[in-house]
Amino acid sequence: MSSTPRLQSMKSPGSSGGALCQFAGAASMPDADTGAGWYIIETKRHRESVARAQLLQRGIASYLPRLIQWPRPVVGAEIGPMFPGYLFVRATLPEQFYTITWTPGVKAFITFGEAPVPVDASIIEFLRGREGPDGIIRCGEPFSARTEVRIVRGPFQGLTAVVEQRMAARERVRVLMTILQRETRVELPEKWVRLR
Repeated sequence: MSSTPRLQSMKSPGSSGGALCQFAGAASMPDADTGAGWYIIETKRHRESVARAQLLQRGIASYLPRLIQWPRPVVGAEIGPMFPGYLFVRATLPEQFYTITWTPGVKAFITFGEAPVPVDASIIEFLRGREGPDGIIRCGEPFSARTEVRIVRGPFQGLTAVVEQRMAARERVRVLMTILQRETRVELPEKWVRLR
């Protein structure tokens, strides 16, 4: 039997559904001066930005880490939340509990056991430190020339190649592959290759 605490959502009255969230981060105590701490809330589906805007109107700070994925996903936007369905809020509990849970777009606090547990502020600092000047975190940056990649789709699936050039405007890459003992240039969609 595991002694690991179970992460669950704490719902506002009248809410339905639940959430499991796996987040690697040590909990810390709220600020001694203000009593505010960072917590994770579950949002309604695709409503992270709505919840964030509504919380701001109520004077509650929140953080929605967004990232740009490369290659671009087959379905959906290139820029989206790093943790879909979740948002960090800086709150003083229990005073702001109902204000937050009754905010449009918010579903529930994420809890260990019975009550929301603060998230270490260093996690927020770490994520913010990875943002570019535009406030976006980039994961899986575009491959540079001479990067070795694995082809994961298409007729050459399973083979390895070396990136010769990235054609960003067309979302394609030109790679060098060894076919029949000679180096051959092949142009592929970016989404067909991954770092080896």
